Parts: sequence; structure tokens; C-alpha cells
Amino acid sequence: MSTFPASTSFVNILVSVKPSTTQPGTYDVLTAPAVPVITEVDTVINYQIFDTNGYDIVFTGMSVKPDFNDQLSPPSVSISGKTLTFSDANTEAMTLNVTLKFKDDGKEGIEFSHDPQISNNPPT
Repeated sequence: MSTFPASTSFVNILVSVKPSTTQPGTYDVLTAPAVPVITEVDTVINYQIFDTNGYDIVFTGMSVKPDFNDQLSPPSVSISGKTLTFSDANTEAMTLNVTLKFKDDGKEGIEFSHDPQISNNPPT
């Protein structure tokens, strides 16, 4: 019997984005999990917009702090704009502050962002 190396770890994060009901002109963004804990090296992270209340909201990109972290690859946005994907080396224990960038294509192109975190907890 042959053995294969462990497959790539994937972490899927659901994103709900809706216009705020309490602050007109702004958006409420929720991610689940709110702070993913990455425990495997070379993990692929997918942020996926799944609930927009019918609004045409898409990803436009992402940034991360600290800027020079040697952990995250450049992001890729799907053709539909509903998925943002990147890989996490997860070789150093640290908290990464991510800024997800969005655009409401159906509402005069309003751009906005949301700042979740990613917790790197590499295997020992």
C-alpha cells in the first residue's frame, strides 16, 4: 500500500454583507468564523460571499497588516467576484489583520471594507 502526503488544508469563511439598517450608506459585514484559527501549514483560505439580501456586492481585493509578513500569498478574486482566495504559509504564530475590500455593483459602485483577523497557530 502506498502512502500519500497529507492533502492541502482548506478553510472556508462565509461572508454576509448587507446594507446597514441603522446607519444609512454603510454596510454590515459578518464573517463566520469571525477569527479563523489556522493550524496547518500551506492552508488555502477562501472568503465566500453567501448572503447579500439581493444586493450585487462583490470582492475587489484585500490587504493585510503587517504588510511584510511572509505568510499570505497575493489574493485572487473569482470571476463572479463572490470568492476571494489566498494561501497562508502558517509558519509563524501571529495575528494577521486583513482588510477585505468590497464594491456594491448595483448601487453606483459604492466601495467599502471590513477588517477581520486571521490567527496563525502553526503545528509544533
